[in-house]
This record gives sequence, C-alpha cells and structure tokens, in this order.
Amino acid sequence: MIATIDIGTNSTRLLIAETKTVAGGTAIEPVRTELRITRLGQGVNASGNLNLEALARTYQVLAEYHEIITNYPVEKVIATATSAVRDAANQREFLEQVKKRTGWDVRVLTGQEEAQASFLGACRAVQSGDVLLADELLVIDIGGGSTELILGRVDGELMFSGSSQVGAVRMTELCISQNPIPDHELECLRNTVADRLSPLVQRCCSKTQKTPPLVGVGGTITTLAALELELTQYDPARITGYRLTKSCIAEWFHRLSRMTVAERSALPGIAPGRSDIIPAGAGICCVLMDLLQADQLIVSDGDLMQGIWYLEGFA
Repeated sequence: MIATIDIGTNSTRLLIAETKTVAGGTAIEPVRTELRITRLGQGVNASGNLNLEALARTYQVLAEYHEIITNYPVEKVIATATSAVRDAANQREFLEQVKKRTGWDVRVLTGQEEAQASFLGACRAVQSGDVLLADELLVIDIGGGSTELILGRVDGELMFSGSSQVGAVRMTELCISQNPIPDHELECLRNTVADRLSPLVQRCCSKTQKTPPLVGVGGTITTLAALELELTQYDPARITGYRLTKSCIAEWFHRLSRMTVAERSALPGIAPGRSDIIPAGAGICCVLMDLLQADQLIVSDGDLMQGIWYLEGFA
C-alpha cells in the first residue's frame, strides 16, 4: 500500500490505496480516504506567511494521519504541498516541523508538477468511469489558493499548463466580508477573477484550435456536483463523470451568494469547513466557463493525489 498526503491551501487530505489489475493496465483502489479543512493558506495572500493558528491546525491533522497510517501495511508515504506552502516565506520552517513531527519529507510541488499530476489523476479517473473522452482535454483545477489550466492529450502529454493566484480561499479573503454577499462584493469578485484569469485563458487557448472538453477537479467543483446530486454522504463514484452545465454553476453561484454561512452549511453536499468559501469558488468557475466559452464540464474526483501515483510509477 501507498499513502499520499496533499497539504493544500484549504484542506489536508490522505489517501491510502493499493493497485489493482484492470483491462489495459492497473488502477488505484482506495483503502481509506480522509479530508480535514485546515485552511493552511489563511492570511498568506496578505502577509506572505503561514500563520501560527493555521500551522497548528495542520500539524494536528498530520499527526492524526501519521497515526492512521500506522494501522495499515503502508510501504511508502508521499507527502506533497501546493499553493499555500509554495507561496509562503516561512516554507522552510513548516517543512522542518513536519519532518520533526512525522518523519516525512514534504515535497513542495512546482506549478508544472502540480499540473502534470492533476491532469493524470483527473483523466485516468474519468476514463475508468467509462466516460468517452476526446483526444485533447482541458483540466481545470480550482483550489484554495490558485487555479490551474492544463491542456493535454489523453495519453498524458501536456500541451500547456499554467496557474493563476485565483483560489476560493484567496478570493474570499480578498473580496468578501459579509454573508449574504452584497452586490458590490460580488462585482469585485467577478472583476478580480476575470482580470487575473484572462491572460492565462488566452495563453491556453492559443495552443489549440478550439476549446476541448473540460474536466473539472478540486473541492469547489466536486462540491457543486454534490449539491446538484443532493449527496448527504460524499460518493466519488457518483461524482466522477457527472456533467455540470454552465447554467447550473451560475445558478448555484447566485443561490449560494444570497445565503448565510449557516444556511449553506445545512445544504446536502456541503462538507464542513467549505460553506464560507464555496460562493467564491463557484464564482471562479462561472467566470472561467465564460472566458473559455464552454457550456459544460465533466467532474472528476481523481486529481493530484492519484496523479502522484502515476508520476511516481506506482500505477
């Protein structure tokens, strides 16, 4: 068994899995998954540093994961970190503390490595769900601190990858101060997201003759699918392959922005700790669909965590 840990801007996740033989190769069979909202990226956009409260939350969760892993015959642990740690001035302190507390060497992924892993994880998951894919795909990954666009071919070859500092946590901190969200803050959100994402979209679209089918990953997109499906318990099998239309995403953006945080928390499909940032995430997705002139996207539960397996040659 292999354990992968994703230390993200909003959540810290654990996947313990093993490989299984399927037609045409191998696939990843999850044994245990965990997700905790640690909000490690809290305040990074303003201060440039990981703050003490966010660090304490993350250390506690990593200690819990360390204990969980000892209960399984795990041969290797791969711990990775993305946007928040990549951007933080006190990155070294964080990595040293994790090493001291768990023995793990956390690998801070470059934007290119994150893109490659997300693309592979997303595409392989959707393919294994028997969804017919085109030769080219555009994976959109909306995270807590950044959004990635990864254009590639089904065989894993990347044609373009790029990142922008547009994430659900980052945009919430930058643009939103009240819930329900007033119109002027929604306008700020839309304009800021469009300004930051437009250059990225232009560079991406210059690499292909037309926008290929979209595959969406990340907590924002899987949450929107869970809301549509009214899932009281998260189900990766139902999430992967689900098609979200542009109009559906826009409707959720409107509905969520008019609710209080408590009202959002009561909705089936909203995971604990995501109700305050989901409107910003939905807004990012709306703007991105407009910029890409796309009508729908295919949701994938597979992402960076599974993709790391493929990059490391474990599957």
